Amino acid sequence: MYEARNQDEVTVIRCVGELTRDELSAIAGLAQRARHEGRMVVVDLKRVTHLHYAGAALLKAIPGLRAAGASRYVRDLVHAGGAGGYVELYGDVEEAVRAA
Repeated sequence: MYEARNQDEVTVIRCVGELTRDELSAIAGLAQRARHEGRMVVVDLKRVTHLHYAGAALLKAIPGLRAAGASRYVRDLVHAGGAGGYVELYGDVEEAVRAA
């Protein structure tokens, strides 16, 4: 499950629980549109317990995408999906927004 909120020039996508491939596809589409509008995008993974690693691969196509708060397990799944070198990972949403 996820929800997106626009805050100034930032779109924060807050995710909860297990993210399916379909949900990650929808998140990637939302993030892509926001990036095309010139918005910073942060995907908050703090409350994510599992994600479909092949769905995580969809995130690597979005330049400048930031993710925050992921557990070690969720980070490993992002890397296993091939997005680890493309998605900027931060400790929390505030850190991701402040990063230059």
